[in-house]
Amino acid sequence: MEENYHLGPNAWLSLASKLLTLFGFFLLGSFFGQFFGLLAVVYIIGFPTANIEQFQKMVMDFMVHPEKYENAFHGMMALQWFTALFTFVIGSWAYLHYIEKRSIAELNVGETPNWKIFLWSILTILVSMPLLEYIIQWNQNLILPAGFEELESWMKTSEQNMAQLTKFLLNFTSPTDFAIAIAVIGGMAALGEEIFFRGVVQSLFERYIGNAHVAIWVSAAIFSFIHMQFYGFFPRLFLGAFFGYLYVWFRTIWVPIAAHFFNNAWTLLMHYLYQQKQIQINPEEMGAMVPWWSALLSMVLVAFYIKRLYTYKTD
Repeated sequence: MEENYHLGPNAWLSLASKLLTLFGFFLLGSFFGQFFGLLAVVYIIGFPTANIEQFQKMVMDFMVHPEKYENAFHGMMALQWFTALFTFVIGSWAYLHYIEKRSIAELNVGETPNWKIFLWSILTILVSMPLLEYIIQWNQNLILPAGFEELESWMKTSEQNMAQLTKFLLNFTSPTDFAIAIAVIGGMAALGEEIFFRGVVQSLFERYIGNAHVAIWVSAAIFSFIHMQFYGFFPRLFLGAFFGYLYVWFRTIWVPIAAHFFNNAWTLLMHYLYQQKQIQINPEEMGAMVPWWSALLSMVLVAFYIKRLYTYKTD
C-alpha cells in the first residue's frame, strides 16, 4: 500500500528529489533506447560502417530526411519502439524497483475491472472526437501575445518538425506497415506512456500533494508538453487528464492503457482507410469540417459517458 507524504515534513523537497531521480532514469532510458534503436536502424537500412565520417553523416541525414532511404519506415518504427520501451517502460521499472522498492505490477491496486469499464472508456474516447477535433482547430490558430515572438517561432519550428515525422510514420504502403504502426504507435506508446505518466508521475504528485485533481492535471500537462507539439497541447492535455481520472477511479493501469491504445489505433485506422480510399475524408482535414453544434453535442455525450463511468468508480 502506498503511503501519503503530503502532511509530513520536507514533503516538497522529497517530491523534488524523487522527480529529479525519475527524470534521471528517463534520460538514461532515452539514451539506451536511442542507442539500440539506432543499431536497429543501421541494420535495417544497411548503412556502410567502414567510413565513420560518412556513416555519421548518413545517420544524421536519415534522422532529418528518412523518406530518402529504402526501408526507412521500418527503421524509424524500430527507433520509436526501442525509445518508448527503454524511456518509459524500463525507465519506470528501474525507478520503481531501485527507488520505491516496488514493481510495475503494484500499479494495479484495485480490483480487476469489469469489461463494461473498458467499453465505456473506449466509447467516451469515440464520442469525444468531434470535440477534440474542434479544440485542435482552435489550438492551431492560437497566437501568443506581443513580446513572445521568439517563443512562438520556436514552437512553430518544433511543430513543423514533429508534423513531418508524424506524416512519415502515418504513410502506410502495405497492411504490414499498418500492423507495425498499431504495435508501435498504438501498443508500445500507450503501454509506456501510461505506466510512466499515470502510474509513476501522477502517483507521485498524488501522494505528496494529497489532491488527486491537481496530480491528474499537472501530470497531463507534462504528458502533453513532452510531445513537443504545442499547437496540439490542449486536446492532448484533456486526453491525458481523462486517462488520469481513469487511473484514479479504478486503480489499475490497464484501463487508461486500453483507452490510450484505442485513441491511437483509431487515428492510425482512419489514416490507413483514407490511404486505401475506403473513406473520402482526410483525417488531417477533419478539424476544419467539424461544426460548432457537433462539438457541443460531443461535449454533452462525453459528460454523460464520464458520469456513467464514474458510477463504476472504486471507492
